[in-house]
Amino acid sequence: MPLLMAFRRWWALIFVALLSLPTIGLLFPAMPGPMRTVLAPEARWWEHASARLDPYINNAFGFRGPVLTAHRRYLRFIGSPPGIRVVDGTDGSLFLRDENALEQSIGQLVRLQGVERLAILAEELQQKMAASGGTFVLTLPPNAATARFDKLPEYIRAQRHQPNEYDLVAARMKRDGITFVDLRPIVDESAASGPLYYRYDTHWNALAALLAFNAVMDAAGRPELAIAPSLAFSGTRRRAGGDLLRVAGVADREPADVEYVWKPPVGGPHDTTPLTGIVGPPPPGTENYGFNAYATGHAGPRVMVIGDSFTQGFWSNPLAYRASAVVWIHHNACEFDRGVIDRFTPDILIYAPTERFLTCKNWSRTPLPEGGG
Repeated sequence: MPLLMAFRRWWALIFVALLSLPTIGLLFPAMPGPMRTVLAPEARWWEHASARLDPYINNAFGFRGPVLTAHRRYLRFIGSPPGIRVVDGTDGSLFLRDENALEQSIGQLVRLQGVERLAILAEELQQKMAASGGTFVLTLPPNAATARFDKLPEYIRAQRHQPNEYDLVAARMKRDGITFVDLRPIVDESAASGPLYYRYDTHWNALAALLAFNAVMDAAGRPELAIAPSLAFSGTRRRAGGDLLRVAGVADREPADVEYVWKPPVGGPHDTTPLTGIVGPPPPGTENYGFNAYATGHAGPRVMVIGDSFTQGFWSNPLAYRASAVVWIHHNACEFDRGVIDRFTPDILIYAPTERFLTCKNWSRTPLPEGGG
């Protein structure tokens, strides 16, 4: 009697092929996947291979990206609790891992199709504003991992690739003639004057937000609308907690974050009047981000911002202080209500998604050209 019956030989062949996939995959270029935490085996790994070599193998097997991505989706499908969503920096600060923010910042994840989608949207918005005599500005608040790259763990910094998505957007906007504010140099140059990002929160702080606002106003051709930090803030105070501490499930850490304290008149109180009929209710099935539409009663341009949490609260005081009327709506992954622009007729339109949301990931409104990556 043969050792394996004929029909079982095929199953044996399939089984061996599946077991060989991780090895075969080593012959192919690495595919995008979760961050590698071990880049090389420990010294003299052969003496205690199970302890010294296994961590490297777990980070270097073939087809690692697709396998771990599939595993992550499976865990979400069965309702498993989320894994570690933050990583510790070298100074004890925390960095978000959601939305592949780390992989994006170091250039390990580059979505050419997402950059193309953003370029299509930017061209559309620029043409719309040019037709009405207004100004369009695109900017991207950087991820904390981009702004504070030097505080990332060494094993993450060692995996940096260039260009990353931010680089590609900057080059594309220059090529297309879109007014674009690259905030990375501004953050780098200003970091010496004080902290610009929270250590235990995903966001920048009020000083970084004000510097970004000033740069955008300058790019829009209105440098007189910039606000000096000395006029805006009376000092700093301790800021306890942070969303990354809650995500990580850890207690407060020291040193605590720094909060900049707004002072009048920039910091209010602002006497505003709601504008009705401008912003409708959020589309069914989407989150209500608390859209804003109001008049300030003083002179200034009409300014509309399409952004997220990096601008909604952080720019509320500068906008109310400098603009005659303001609208803020969420970008909703590029699927925001275009009709708001027509109903509000802004003088300045700003599209400002955070770096990790630049790709318009769910946007199907405009067909993509052939060859989108």
